[in-house]
Amino acid sequence: MIKQEPNAKELDFLRELEKHTNKWVAIIGYGSDEERIVASGDSITEARQSAESQGFKDTTFFKVPPTDKLFVPLLPVHE
Repeated sequence: MIKQEPNAKELDFLRELEKHTNKWVAIIGYGSDEERIVASGDSITEARQSAESQGFKDTTFFKVPPTDKLFVPLLPVHE
């Protein structure tokens, strides 16, 4: 079994996500060291409109699951 502990920056991002449980979030810099949440909403449309109103056009959207549910994201495997 491969086990990798999250670093401090990843933990900070997870704590930020917890503030948006059951919401859609707009993220910039997805997958980079500059990844951050710029908007959220009850629907993806609301999150998109909020992000765009702040000038963010190139965003990734993600529905934050409840904290009592297990979520395992799919990650590419590089050999």
